[in-house]
Amino acid sequence: MSSLLESDYPTRRLVIAPNGSLSVAQAQWFFVGMCVVSFSIAGFVAAWGLWLVWPFAGLEMLALGAGLYVSLRDNGYREIVSVYEDRIEIEAGLNEPQRRWEFPRLLTQVRLTAGPYRHSPSRLLVTRHGHGCELGRCLCEDERARVAERLKSWVTAVELSEAVNHGSDEAFYRE
Repeated sequence: MSSLLESDYPTRRLVIAPNGSLSVAQAQWFFVGMCVVSFSIAGFVAAWGLWLVWPFAGLEMLALGAGLYVSLRDNGYREIVSVYEDRIEIEAGLNEPQRRWEFPRLLTQVRLTAGPYRHSPSRLLVTRHGHGCELGRCLCEDERARVAERLKSWVTAVELSEAVNHGSDEAFYRE
């Protein structure tokens, strides 16, 4: 029988995902409906002798299908932030973890910085000693700010912040 350490379970977990309001079934019904409308119009116009509309109707539906595919594929993107007692793990990927970062919880910073240009979106960075990753590219500005505040409160070491607030040195000198 194996015993699991307390640090094997995250104390907090946050999943960041794009707002994918279109399901696969809805996209299929929409695509079929648009094909029926487009090819009906193309058939009506072709009956008048303008048969050249068929290839363009087909290209339109091909472009619509490709756009729906890309949109639905990107809905599977996830960023999972797991905060443990001693570390922070971040996994990101499309339908499965493709990239993974791990930071010690102590001295890890969560920063919300302005974008490089005046109208570019802000950047939510999790860094330690200049190395890190960017989170929440799929979020709007308000959501990114709320996530930054939540992560800052989670990352702050409880023992250290309590010791600083109470003027105690207990957290710094443990035996």
